[in-house]
Amino acid sequence: MGWYRQRQRAQAIVIMALAMVAICGMLALAIDAGRLYFQRRLMQDAVDAGALAGAQDLVGTVANPGGQPNYALWHALQDTYSVFNLTPLYSNPNASPYSPPPPGNTVTDSEGNYTVTAVAPSGYNNKQVQVSVSYNAVATFAEILGFNSINIYATATAEAGTNAKTYAIFAYGGLGTGNTINAQMTGIGQVDNGQEGNDWCSFGTAGITISNAKFHIPTGTSGEMNINGRLFINSGSDNQQLMQYWVPAPPFATGQDPKPNYLMPDTSQLASVSQGGRHKMASVPAGGSWVAFPGTPYATTIHNTTSATHDFAVYRPGIYTSSINLPWPGGGDNSPDDYYIFLNGIYYFTGGNGIAITGSHISNTSNGLPHYVNGLGATDLPRAPDGTDGVEFIFDGTSAFSANNSSMTGGTNGGASVFFVAPNFVPSGSIHIAFYIAPTNTYGAGSGGVINAWSNQGFDASTSNAPRFQVWGTMFDASGGGGGVYLRAVQAGPHNLNPTDSDSSGQYEVNGEFIGFIMTLDMGNVNGNTAGTTPGCTGATTNWTNRGTPGLLVQFNINFAPAPGVNSSLVK
Repeated sequence: MGWYRQRQRAQAIVIMALAMVAICGMLALAIDAGRLYFQRRLMQDAVDAGALAGAQDLVGTVANPGGQPNYALWHALQDTYSVFNLTPLYSNPNASPYSPPPPGNTVTDSEGNYTVTAVAPSGYNNKQVQVSVSYNAVATFAEILGFNSINIYATATAEAGTNAKTYAIFAYGGLGTGNTINAQMTGIGQVDNGQEGNDWCSFGTAGITISNAKFHIPTGTSGEMNINGRLFINSGSDNQQLMQYWVPAPPFATGQDPKPNYLMPDTSQLASVSQGGRHKMASVPAGGSWVAFPGTPYATTIHNTTSATHDFAVYRPGIYTSSINLPWPGGGDNSPDDYYIFLNGIYYFTGGNGIAITGSHISNTSNGLPHYVNGLGATDLPRAPDGTDGVEFIFDGTSAFSANNSSMTGGTNGGASVFFVAPNFVPSGSIHIAFYIAPTNTYGAGSGGVINAWSNQGFDASTSNAPRFQVWGTMFDASGGGGGVYLRAVQAGPHNLNPTDSDSSGQYEVNGEFIGFIMTLDMGNVNGNTAGTTPGCTGATTNWTNRGTPGLLVQFNINFAPAPGVNSSLVK
């Protein structure tokens, strides 16, 4: 038995020895893993800082609309290395390797044990900065397991933000462009910065109105245009009929801003669609419902909430290979009181295909009529398969949007109803944009803005207050002179702060921002429009006695502005 006990003791010693090796190995790995984790965290902080610093240099200015990529590369390296208390080898952003642009827009530098690579501009729309760092860490305790060194890697991507300003109206055509804003002075019109005129005694900074060149207000007319908010006009022009909080001929203030860099969504994954691919249901009875596009990802229940029988047609998002005409005689649309519904998603038009509205009732709601939640325009339709929860119409090439109510004579409700709500989410690009005129849109190029790529010029509300034209989102013309944009007032004030599905009166046409290279603002001679009078002040409190009933053109609305005032942000 003695020899057996001795053998057991010997086995125990061997097992303990093996266990100690394993325990020491695990301890070594734990110690090194903890050290390397904190090193990895430091490196991630460094590339985050570098990417954000570089992205700030890609924010456009008047002098440099595309930003300064050479400074983006320089700041990306500089701010990354500063976290490690190091400096990059090359310190002049206006010399090689930063300028002229390096191959692949890429600069790599090695300092200490760190190798940093910066790429700028990169990514979608050339508005991103990518920074990566690698570090060859020397193993300590882990060497007993055969690990002499461990490579650590971190990367970050940041995207340039928008200008830290928000606009009600912005015409970004520069000096020498001429009348970047041209007013048609038939009637009384108004633009508001979102404060309902209540900041007269203490101007706010949101929702400003800017003309980078002239704001032309014709003289010798009885019309007036009122701006509630800060106003910047960068070139002399007639302004006798221009009001600011109903004060005539406000003094000019100057200050040019660059064209905003709001991004267009990626359309490469959209399916091709034609007008003939819509789903139409004729003679839907009052109170009736039906399912459009059954058995597909776009299956949606549509309701007739009116008291009469109507035809309904439903459109789905995609790349349109033909124009959409509403009504469409070729599709058997014979009544101006048909209802047209656009399912939520991205609609892309090019090759001369566009949207032409001459009447009817059009929306991205389940019944084709305006819908409100807590005083704001809203869609009750489901998200698109890609998650887009509103409509965004993109016009590229020679495509355009136009709307009028010429076919509505004698129609029920007395006029057309156009109601669109922009998305709070899109898979790519800027949010809250309902209409996007692409940078490559050439519709009307060379016409000096006379030919409009976006217009509701034909909407006539001079004899009736029934027509509706409401965009809950931003209209952004990025074409830089491909054509003009034209906005005509349709509804008269006072502004109704609590609209309901049964009362859509008193609403601004564009709730968000209205931005173009050149634009025309038409007072519309809206039925019943009148001017207001300047309020008084009690300290910083504004006291209104007569707001008037002007044609409501644009009101800045932070809920429908494209990421207002967003600084550069990390995207990866």
